[in-house]
Amino acid sequence: MPRRPVDREAATPSTPAQQERCDRILATAARLGARVGLEAVRMQDVADQSAVSIATVYRYYPTKHHMFSALLLHYTQTTGPPHPPTDCPAADVTDLMVGVCRSMLARPRLARAMIASVNARRTASSTTGDFNLRATILSVAGLSRPTPQDTQLALLVEQCAYGILSWAVMGETSPAQAERDMRRACELLLAPWRGDSDPGPAARR
Repeated sequence: MPRRPVDREAATPSTPAQQERCDRILATAARLGARVGLEAVRMQDVADQSAVSIATVYRYYPTKHHMFSALLLHYTQTTGPPHPPTDCPAADVTDLMVGVCRSMLARPRLARAMIASVNARRTASSTTGDFNLRATILSVAGLSRPTPQDTQLALLVEQCAYGILSWAVMGETSPAQAERDMRRACELLLAPWRGDSDPGPAARR
């Protein structure tokens, strides 16, 4: 079947059955991406192993970049801290972000596929929102009513994490160093949330 045009908006699942198909497609893409990497993933293989038609794959994910970008967004929207909260916002967010680095870089081919796809889509269009940890960061910090400063801080942590992961998947730094860099970045950025100089987020919960 000819490849569908890619200069269109991807369809959005609107029913439970459509969402279930999209979930299967993304799960298959994750498995294949982790095994063979972005370049070797074939859309037909994704369709076959997801038990959907190739037309269905292209409907929701016009290119591999759409598919792996969606996979990264799904990951960042569903991830959580690896340990129970300690009631120390800075420590809990650090735990979250180090865990994100560790879990993503445990499957380096898949991590590279997702980061490369996001970069490719951002280069080709004005697409945003494909790496979104801000809401999770604020939630883990216990901020139900974040101030603009809190929101900006969460964005800075998110941006820093994306940069650290990008360096790691390109082989510029090791996974272990990426974790250390993420921990150090949180130590520096999250000082306002440790309550050293102000009441911090705990007072606004």
